[in-house]
Amino acid sequence: MIGYLRDYANAITAFGYLFAVIGLFLILNGKIELGVAAMLWTWFLDHWDGHVARKTIHLRRPVVANFGKSFDGFGDLIHGVVLPATIIILIGKGTALSLVASLVLVLAGAIRLSYFENIGLTEDAKFTGIPVSYNTPLAAVLLLARPLLPDNSFPTIIAAAFIILAPLHVTTAIRVPAIRGAGVPIATGFAIAGSIALALASGIGHL
Repeated sequence: MIGYLRDYANAITAFGYLFAVIGLFLILNGKIELGVAAMLWTWFLDHWDGHVARKTIHLRRPVVANFGKSFDGFGDLIHGVVLPATIIILIGKGTALSLVASLVLVLAGAIRLSYFENIGLTEDAKFTGIPVSYNTPLAAVLLLARPLLPDNSFPTIIAAAFIILAPLHVTTAIRVPAIRGAGVPIATGFAIAGSIALALASGIGHL
């Protein structure tokens, strides 16, 4: 099984898991901004593994590609569903709203990822519904905007944002273009700039 990580795309996915675990560790230790900064690196690596997979498709055996698809999906579950849900609960300090938001997010995320695992992209290379990976930059933007918002209302704002987003993950009425080509370095630049901004903000970040 470990041998599948010799594949370039799968190795990048594994590297993304490293940042996801670091992000979860930091978040659970109260360093939410730093945790999301690490999560952004998982997010942009998630685009690079797909980019590399497409560039090396002629070198990949079908079993390796199938492994990579599932391996990537579990990574999406961690950084696009589990980590945002954890943030919602911690910032909400266990309120009923934070519980509802995390439940809705996890359920929508699981449905969305299961659908994509079996159906995949549309014929014109678009996602059906908003990918759960978009939750990662959303969490980053909300945290960067936090100093501009009333502190006592922020838990409600972040919970409400993900409650609103959850049904958009599972709708079939929306088609979202996959981030490919020039979009990959743009996403990378956003993630690096966002992670730096969050690291700087972590000095004043608080639960």
